[in-house]
Amino acid sequence: MDSQTTFQVGRAGLVVLLSDVAVKEACAERGWSLSELARRARISRPTLATAWKLAKALEQGAPTQLTRLLEAV
Repeated sequence: MDSQTTFQVGRAGLVVLLSDVAVKEACAERGWSLSELARRARISRPTLATAWKLAKALEQGAPTQLTRLLEAV
């Protein structure tokens, strides 16, 4: 994993935080599309697209207390 990947232990167990840049780079390195990533992860493409959109929106917005806390980890 790279510096764009963070591991945390949350209430539900291990949580992996990925930036949209990390996902894009990982797919490009493998020659995969987002659809291929979704297929290999055994999730629906809409699920992956929703996660992608959320990550992009959070990265573009003003830093919130949650964002600052996550960056501190």
